[in-house]
Amino acid sequence: MRHNLSTYFDSAENCLSGNESFENQDNPYVSKKTVDKQPVDILVKMLDEEIIPRLLVSHKANAPLEQLANPGQRSVTSIESDYLVGLVINGSQETSLEFVLKLIEKQVSTDSIYLELIPQTARKLGELWENDICSFSDVTVGLWRLQHILYELSLDFQNQDNKPVGTLNALLIPAYNSQHTLGLFILVEFFRRAGWRVSGEPKLQAHELSRLVFTQWFDVIGISVGTQEEVESLNELISTLRAKSMNPYVSFMVGGPLFNSNPEFFDNVDAEIKSSDANDAIRQAEMLISNHKLSKRN
Repeated sequence: MRHNLSTYFDSAENCLSGNESFENQDNPYVSKKTVDKQPVDILVKMLDEEIIPRLLVSHKANAPLEQLANPGQRSVTSIESDYLVGLVINGSQETSLEFVLKLIEKQVSTDSIYLELIPQTARKLGELWENDICSFSDVTVGLWRLQHILYELSLDFQNQDNKPVGTLNALLIPAYNSQHTLGLFILVEFFRRAGWRVSGEPKLQAHELSRLVFTQWFDVIGISVGTQEEVESLNELISTLRAKSMNPYVSFMVGGPLFNSNPEFFDNVDAEIKSSDANDAIRQAEMLISNHKLSKRN
């Protein structure tokens, strides 16, 4: 169920409001006052005409943004994710979504929104909490708004280069006791767009998970990992599911927020696929399945 949280932010102060260190021009985060005074169009115009061209000056001095990238192919910049941090905390779900839609209009690809903008913004929200700048509730609302943006983009995302549903099946789950499900949602979206049948199960207990893999065929089981503690029990989880799996050739895939920052923690994890990129993970998975089919024929 979706809840409209705009009223809370329109009527209450929050962690960035009134914080002088976040309200000066040199700081990338946008204060509530700034959001109220400057429409999203003005923020985007400022990014297009002033900030981004300066960031990209090494490529082509003083060039307009339209000449710096092919249509739909531009990646997001750090300053854009900084602005989104300010909007999801200080603005509303409507202004946050409007900003992202404006970026898409300005040649940011939807893949970049999914793989760069949303994860970068989520990491920055986490840093605000870790540094005691924002409360857990502030960050939770911000993360909820990021997920709302993904929900709103989902239909268009699935319609882009969407492959017909095939016969490949994936089970995508978080590590035990993990609270990091935003990245899992993104991964599910990419697998579905690639034509996979996907089960995304963020809340299953151990016995429920064992029953699921025992009774249903999965070609790939993907596990998203958010903390170092979750890595410690990862091989045990993989071993249990591998033994229970209806598919004796099931491949395991690991990734998630921790892999992005510390891939070395996964050196001893017993998984066939280790990747921080959704498209790369899909390519690896399809290649493994193809190789299994060939080996069985021979």
